[in-house]
Amino acid sequence: METPNKTRLLIVDDNEGVRHLVSRWLERAGFAVEEARDGTEAVAMVRGNPPDVILADIRMPKMDGIELARAVKSEFPHIKIILMTAYSSPQTIAQARREGVDDYLEKPFTKDQVEKIATEVISRD
Repeated sequence: METPNKTRLLIVDDNEGVRHLVSRWLERAGFAVEEARDGTEAVAMVRGNPPDVILADIRMPKMDGIELARAVKSEFPHIKIILMTAYSSPQTIAQARREGVDDYLEKPFTKDQVEKIATEVISRD
């Protein structure tokens, strides 16, 4: 699978283990990766240096993934957003899509699934 050279991703998850694991996978795949603990921290990081893609957990304290998508897309509509969730429902996915979320990944997921969805989302116009 070919990865765009040094595409910048921001991984946002309040679970440190998940955040670090996904970061390692994507760094090994050739992405430049940063991490944020929650949506509030992520918005501040995006405003300072916008990434190409955000991979965010849907359930987080302070600001959940859908609120994060709304905040980011209002200022940076070109940033691609992928939500990670163990709690997908048709209603949640529909709400995420209305907020501009580009795709979602159901937990548990594999390294290959993460790399594939990141690469696919990046290649979309």
